[in-house]
Amino acid sequence: MYIHEMIKETNRLRDYMTPENDAYFGEMVRSLRSSSLAEAKGEEVLLRLAKEILEAQNRNRPIQELYGDSPNAYCAQLVADMSIRQPRSMKDKVKYYAMIPWVALTWVFFIMMLTGFFSKWFGGDLTYTRISTATLLIIAVGSILLIELMTRFLKPESKKGRPAEHTKLTPREMGIYIGIMGGIVVVGVLLVIFLPAFVVSPWDSLIIFIVGLLGQRFFFLRKPGRPRQASGEA
Repeated sequence: MYIHEMIKETNRLRDYMTPENDAYFGEMVRSLRSSSLAEAKGEEVLLRLAKEILEAQNRNRPIQELYGDSPNAYCAQLVADMSIRQPRSMKDKVKYYAMIPWVALTWVFFIMMLTGFFSKWFGGDLTYTRISTATLLIIAVGSILLIELMTRFLKPESKKGRPAEHTKLTPREMGIYIGIMGGIVVVGVLLVIFLPAFVVSPWDSLIIFIVGLLGQRFFFLRKPGRPRQASGEA
């Protein structure tokens, strides 16, 4: 859907809003259109918000229950989250935190594949890799914490060039992250005793790597379809 089509559809949906909801949404419009979001992305978000507001309105649900008392504060947080690609809905959060270890493990098996084939390429035998289930768990959980740490530390500046709030990690927050990472390593070492290990051939690693790439493509990186035109019913 083109930008002008999204704007037209958003304006049409506003005609069905109550005066109170329309005033609240108007603040959202002004806030998002003056934010650092790209125009197309901003209009896409506004169209989604307009549909959510109408759905809540039809259920007699106050708009403040969805977004809080301040539309500007909600939009500012929304822009900040989108700037660092943080999810907001529960569905998006589940997808986001499942994608991180999926990607990490996919490329771990890619490295194992290269390692396995390396000696073969130079005239030797295939190298098989023995890996513990506990190691895979450490990589999966550690990748989530690493991404969280990076997104907190590398949070972008605001549109006007001023640092966004809570851009830098405090020593306490850094200590918590380091403590959690250390705890994961300790628990992982203990789990090595109890969890099984298995041997993976380069061909096995290749197959897992391909499956991992396909999973990223079809489960996590699939773009949503074109928004359907809403019906004329309020």
